Amino acid sequence: MLIRRVSILAVAMIALGSTIALAKPTLLSRQVIAQTPISVPRTNHGKSGGWLKDLNLTSQQLQKIKEIRNQSKQQIAQKSEEIRLGQEELHDLIAGTATKEQVRAKYNQIKLVKQQLADTKFENTLAIREILNPEQRQKFAERMYKKNPAPPAQHN
Repeated sequence: MLIRRVSILAVAMIALGSTIALAKPTLLSRQVIAQTPISVPRTNHGKSGGWLKDLNLTSQQLQKIKEIRNQSKQQIAQKSEEIRLGQEELHDLIAGTATKEQVRAKYNQIKLVKQQLADTKFENTLAIREILNPEQRQKFAERMYKKNPAPPAQHN
């Protein structure tokens, strides 16, 4: 009996969620963007400044960063496209007559690809971090998380 109630509640939540998403697509988009994990900042190609200039990198460091990013560029693009297509399929499954198991399987598939993408981006961050000096690392971390520098620790 409890399982039946939980199932009915879950279906109602999905139905209401879909209705809200259709009624307020910009609200949903903002929520999704807000939940997106922060990754390695992008360069400002063609603009003066940018995070690379803020770090005062040597030409050797710049070259290494470009190599790191180029090595995973294809994989990141592929995973991003896989996620986009998977989300479209999930939407169709939820809106259609798919079984709960089919919907859950698609959701889990998307979740796995998102984790793989996040792992790739994190590995890039670690690789970039390794070529930076301590001062550059501090600026890099501040830029990534858009935080102001932490105040110095006070000793008692």
